[in-house]
Amino acid sequence: MKRKRSALVKTAACITLAGGLVAVASISLSGGPAFAASPNEAYAASASGAVDLSPVAEATFPGSSPGSVASISSGTLITAGAVTDTADATDASSTIANLNVGLSALVALTSDDVESSCSFNTNTDTVSGTTTITNGNINITPLTNITLASDPAPNTTVAGLGALATIVLNQQTTAGDGTLTVNALAITIAGQTVTVGTSVCNDASLAPVPALPGIAKPIGLGVAGLVGLGGVGFYFRRLRRLTSQA
Repeated sequence: MKRKRSALVKTAACITLAGGLVAVASISLSGGPAFAASPNEAYAASASGAVDLSPVAEATFPGSSPGSVASISSGTLITAGAVTDTADATDASSTIANLNVGLSALVALTSDDVESSCSFNTNTDTVSGTTTITNGNINITPLTNITLASDPAPNTTVAGLGALATIVLNQQTTAGDGTLTVNALAITIAGQTVTVGTSVCNDASLAPVPALPGIAKPIGLGVAGLVGLGGVGFYFRRLRRLTSQA
């Protein structure tokens, strides 16, 4: 008789363990990212130094997208027309119209349109970025003009500015986790920094992972198994102790 009770106790314990495994497996397969990734994002402009400017018209995923404003005005440092920023599970982009950045009292960078974008390719598992500048110019003097490349290679430094400013076109930096940041324009002027057209993409898709068919319900069943079958195991262990005392 004791052997039968012992066998029942062992069986109940095994079933309880199995119920726990079902719960864990169900939770891990029920969908959602395996880690907390930073959002994909885009914003039209930001600045720090004598003039501080928080990210303008920021769009994020997960979060809110698109972001847009009718115009930007930050004194003589930066002005622009309409702005549109977007972000989704694999892409981000920023578009700025009629840009004007004051490099000095007499020198300005202008462009009809500036755009940056980045994208994660789900087929190749790679993230890439681009910048497009339409009719971009820096007017040094009435007789000296620097034309900006319309499709600059990553991290192109504008030559001919001397100590006036440092300007990088299509600035691209990759973080340790593979996240790519693209700044259409990265400008430094005597300690003042300005970025225009920023797009940020993770080295992964941020789309939610759908639950496998029939997986969500076993979560509840598995937890019930832990509680209910755990009680069965306790009952038989208690019964065995009472019988031994008798």
